[in-house]
Amino acid sequence: MPALVLCSLIPAIVHAHPPQAEIDAAIQRGVAFLKNTPDYGRSGLNAFVAYTLLKTGESPDSPYIQNCVKNILADHNQKNEKGEIIYQPGRDYNYCAGVQLMVLEAIDPEKYQTEIQTTVDFLIRTQHSTGSWYYPGNNPHNGDTSITQYAILGLWAAERAGVQCPTAVWDKAARWHLTTQLRDGGFGYHPASPSEATAKHTMGVAGTGSLYVISLMLYPEGKPRTADNPQTGSIRKKRFGFLEKVELVEKPVGNEKNLITKPNIPLSAIENAKSKGGDWVIRNYNIRNPTGWPIYYLYGLERIAALADAKKLGPHDWYADGAQQLLTTQRDDGSWYGVGNISPSTCLAIIFLSKATGKTLHRKYQPEPVGSGLLAGGRGLPKNLAEVQMRNGKVESKSLSGDLTELLAQLEDPANSDLEATQESLIETITLGDREKLIQQKERVLKLIEARSPDVRRTAIWALARTNDFTVAPRLIDALKDPDLGVRIEARNGLCTLSRKIRGLGMPEDPLADAPENLDEKERIQIVNQWSDETAKRWQKWYNSIKPFEEKFNLYEVLNQLPASK
Repeated sequence: MPALVLCSLIPAIVHAHPPQAEIDAAIQRGVAFLKNTPDYGRSGLNAFVAYTLLKTGESPDSPYIQNCVKNILADHNQKNEKGEIIYQPGRDYNYCAGVQLMVLEAIDPEKYQTEIQTTVDFLIRTQHSTGSWYYPGNNPHNGDTSITQYAILGLWAAERAGVQCPTAVWDKAARWHLTTQLRDGGFGYHPASPSEATAKHTMGVAGTGSLYVISLMLYPEGKPRTADNPQTGSIRKKRFGFLEKVELVEKPVGNEKNLITKPNIPLSAIENAKSKGGDWVIRNYNIRNPTGWPIYYLYGLERIAALADAKKLGPHDWYADGAQQLLTTQRDDGSWYGVGNISPSTCLAIIFLSKATGKTLHRKYQPEPVGSGLLAGGRGLPKNLAEVQMRNGKVESKSLSGDLTELLAQLEDPANSDLEATQESLIETITLGDREKLIQQKERVLKLIEARSPDVRRTAIWALARTNDFTVAPRLIDALKDPDLGVRIEARNGLCTLSRKIRGLGMPEDPLADAPENLDEKERIQIVNQWSDETAKRWQKWYNSIKPFEEKFNLYEVLNQLPASK
């Protein structure tokens, strides 16, 4: 074991960001799936699809978006029992109203100022005295964390559009979250229902995200909201101070002419609740098996990270983890499966991959590099897919620059001085090009696994995993013992891609993710080697169960495993 190479790479290992070209292609396939439905009618889904498309760069003037807007405006032209023109959102009520505000703000706040104000007035009327939002009707309840989240997101969009919401509305929403937050920092779905009051991953991110928005509205830049200091939507730096006593019973507001007043809920109380919620989210971080709707959970993680301006949630690279999960679980038609309707799940997935909240807040995240050069978060990959066209929900490349044969020749050249550019072109070509051409070059790629450069070996493993050819699996399993840890991790991830077993047969991506920081190099290498041995053992068992008949009874292999004669 060339331990020196392994030692030099161990401290740099972090989770790999999928190549940006793969993410962009997944987004485009998802968009194509959503557009296969020509009209979503008067519904919350109509607004949600429009918002999703806008966040992927769809022009507000496109015929598809304009049809969605037509459906939204139809809600502003309904009639009540007296025949009067009123605003009545579609089937999803407060959900619908909240997302419609997000759409109108994203398209043209000035043009739709009247509709935005009307929708804000509707949400103010439907807010319950407790500070929450719920379904229509007078049945006893104490609010719905998810519906309340969408009302808050909608009102936040309205504030960005210049339509201010009374401070009392934000105060009541703050008080509701403070009273319904569980002692450990989590949130339940319906706090008043014993069966739905327990903490869920989805509600934890929803409730905590709402607290961040409320904090922005009541204390922009960390200062109390007043008529002279309305919220700006910017993120203030975290402050620390003594906790103040919170009155959880609302004080009378009085007949105030100025609805933008000093908040009743102290900043320290909201900060404390945000901190508790954030700690809960980090402690209970679970991309693969969250309680509730998994893609909804990812959607909430993206919002919290953007609002907190956090590249990581504790030790967790939330975007790398979530993007890898979504790329692996996207269906052939471009959709994602979720609880209930598939289209909302697809919207949530695209919003996560697009970092929609980050765009709203003008966040710019630079992904951290992987062990070394290959998959450094899509570094240097194309920023847009202008040269991509959609046919039947599938991405097809137009004339891509970069010939696969030429790129492989450059990788084979030990004197290649621009290896990183070659790798990036190869990733783009394979991701968006013809996989049959890759399969035809399989033997050349296999030889690159023996290259001296670990970057070249990683590139070869990444490419082989995308051939959909199970006969390359033994070579990937062998690479789990490579001297370079980055190569080992790429081999493990490649086997996940090839087999579609996204959980890696129970073996983590990074063997050192949970290792104590005070371990010396010898102890860290021991952990890595144990991980490699167990990972190789599990993948070999998997391959033995699926390999072709002729391989199962290979006489040479059987004889080779017999004890040597004395």
